[in-house]
Amino acid sequence: MKRILLLLIAMVLVCSCKSTKETTATSATSQDLVEKKLQQTWILENLNGKVITDKDFSSAPKIVITPSAFSGSTGCNAVKGNLVSKGDGKIQFSNFTAETKKCDAKKEGELVQLLKTTSGYSIKDNKLFLSNQFGLTMSFKKG
Repeated sequence: MKRILLLLIAMVLVCSCKSTKETTATSATSQDLVEKKLQQTWILENLNGKVITDKDFSSAPKIVITPSAFSGSTGCNAVKGNLVSKGDGKIQFSNFTAETKKCDAKKEGELVQLLKTTSGYSIKDNKLFLSNQFGLTMSFKKG
């Protein structure tokens, strides 16, 4: 009787481990698909609900996203850091560093602050939309 019980417990453990591995592999695959959509150059189009103009920035701000990091320009200063994506439309720009050249970019500080507080994203019609706890903050087009 003890052998049958031990055998039954062993079979349950083996089956549950296999099920967990399959679930993990499936979720990792879907997260990889989201990551690949993000991995490109994005050019800023809209900041806090307003279309950006030449008066706002010296040149068009952009971010270049790789699997685990980002780099780019605020329209004057270079920026870079790590990228943490938790799947399901969640993203965070961490270890953020930026040059400190004096610039005429009026909206540069606003852009930097919004990148630092970004917590979510979505991609639709070749556009990247970033948001924070208060809602949509900026949108980018493919670069």
